[in-house]
Amino acid sequence: MRVVVFGAAGRTGRHVVTKALGHGHQVRAFQHTSSLEIESEHLVKVFGDVLDFDSVSAAIAGADAVAFALSSGSGPRAGVHEAGIANVIHAMAENGVSRLAAMSAAGVFDRSSRILSPAFRLLIATTLRRTYDDLEAMERRIVASDLTWSIVRPSALSEAPATGRYKVTLDGSLVPHAARISREDVAAVLVKALETDVYTRRTIVVAG
Repeated sequence: MRVVVFGAAGRTGRHVVTKALGHGHQVRAFQHTSSLEIESEHLVKVFGDVLDFDSVSAAIAGADAVAFALSSGSGPRAGVHEAGIANVIHAMAENGVSRLAAMSAAGVFDRSSRILSPAFRLLIATTLRRTYDDLEAMERRIVASDLTWSIVRPSALSEAPATGRYKVTLDGSLVPHAARISREDVAAVLVKALETDVYTRRTIVVAG
């Protein structure tokens, strides 16, 4: 399968690239400013801006599937998730590509849930408020599309090695007593969503 990874040089995106390559896929890594330090004969690196439709469409041309794994911390540009996914959805339609797996975040559309810790609810209400607004807008666009989509909402992320063991809810509901989940494990879930129909048109939450 030919997979395009947006956010390929990010802390989770680079694991998506590695997992996809490890599963035998051809990967096109879409990078913005950071450079991906991975080499493979099955990997093509392209630089572009997800906010630029022409570069997004050129990257998607000829692909079979798309992974959208932009960072979702407090650093990304305002509105980049919604505007970026709008370009991706448009480009996928123009190029006849239907399968999409996108990374969001636990707590989206559920910011005041008591399952979330008080400290994290405060963080969402302050530092991460605009990011969560952006992620919710991104998800609305995905769900409204005709794509074969999957949305993956990880709980708090860690840099620990993959464990292959994690909890999943298939309806977007939060996982009680959730532990941190490895970025590598999240990447594995995103690649699985591209390879199988188990998460098709589902919003799932994954946690350690």
